[in-house]
Amino acid sequence: MKAYDEIWGVAEDNYGIITSAKAEELGVSRQNLVAMERRGDLTRLCQGVYQVKHHVIGPNDTYAVGVAMVGETAYLRGASVVAMLNLAPTNPGLIYVGSERRVRRRLPSGFRVKDRTTCETTEYEGCEGIRCQRLADALKTARDEGAMDADRIADAAANANEKGLLTDEESSQFQG
Repeated sequence: MKAYDEIWGVAEDNYGIITSAKAEELGVSRQNLVAMERRGDLTRLCQGVYQVKHHVIGPNDTYAVGVAMVGETAYLRGASVVAMLNLAPTNPGLIYVGSERRVRRRLPSGFRVKDRTTCETTEYEGCEGIRCQRLADALKTARDEGAMDADRIADAAANANEKGLLTDEESSQFQG
């Protein structure tokens, strides 16, 4: 089996993303990844993170890419959790990611990373493979950091309550 086929098999279940560490586990060398990138089979997203060329872009790809670029302990946080769950309009040009470790990588513009922070995380239905800050905590973070207006946070909390993502008690703390 060709190296690209090995990578494709894993990447198709992960928003088309493959890391050099995961490729190495599959027996594909970094030199081979670079060669695939030069041929156009892979797109380099940042150091050690690639996307396969045959991947069909979906609505959550940007969030998955952000988490993958930051590293193994990364998670989506704040307003980006609200946006991914389609609860309220947010600034689409900014993706908020947290990490339990120090992040030294250079990321493309539009990604805001807060490193050395830990919080309770989860994965939401329809967004499998993307670790996220719990929604109630994400709304608090978005409010505290000024990433969303109070009215939008209240709307997002009400929408989340209707969808069963927040309890009545959790939702009420963001109203008024």
